[in-house]
Amino acid sequence: MQMQNHLLARTARIRHGLRFAGAGLLLAALHCLAPSEASAQTRYTCRDDNGNNYTSSRACPQGMKTTSVSAGPTASEYRSERSPSRSVSSSPAPDHQQYMSERCRTLNETMRSAYSRGTKADVQEGMRREYNRDCREEESEASSRYDRERREARLQQRDEDRQAQQAQQASQANEARRGQQCAESRRILNIKKARTDLTEGERNDLKRFEDAYLARCAR
Repeated sequence: MQMQNHLLARTARIRHGLRFAGAGLLLAALHCLAPSEASAQTRYTCRDDNGNNYTSSRACPQGMKTTSVSAGPTASEYRSERSPSRSVSSSPAPDHQQYMSERCRTLNETMRSAYSRGTKADVQEGMRREYNRDCREEESEASSRYDRERREARLQQRDEDRQAQQAQQASQANEARRGQQCAESRRILNIKKARTDLTEGERNDLKRFEDAYLARCAR
């Protein structure tokens, strides 16, 4: 009986030791896995009503659309891996964009600056699909309107330039005609003033003629 009890006690100690060793191995394995799991987190890409995209480690708030959900490196690691090595400026906004809605303008600007902000490729593709679906026809109409108004403005400017040129030519012609008339009036005035046999009535006529000449030509 004592021998049996001794064997049972020894067996219990061996089992306890094995359980302790197994627990230690499990903790060690978890410790090795922890950095890998800690370095990854779920990332949510959210879009607001204006088409602006935001990336967060939390679920998108109410009122915003979730465009993608992925597990990847932490935010700091993602920026380090995804951010471009140098600053890349977005292309300037097209001129016809002024005729587009606020939503489509904002989405267009977000798309143009997506690469410089390190936006993920799948998010950019989603924005392009949304833009093609909701804004491409609007952009075409805005571009047509911009081109049409530019043509009309050029035609109006051309008409104004032509009218100004015609007015200048008419003014020059009037000035030349006035010069010729004044020259003839001066010639007549000199002839009449040279006469010494003018009557009282002719002298009065000459005075009125000279006054008219001075008012018209002496300037």
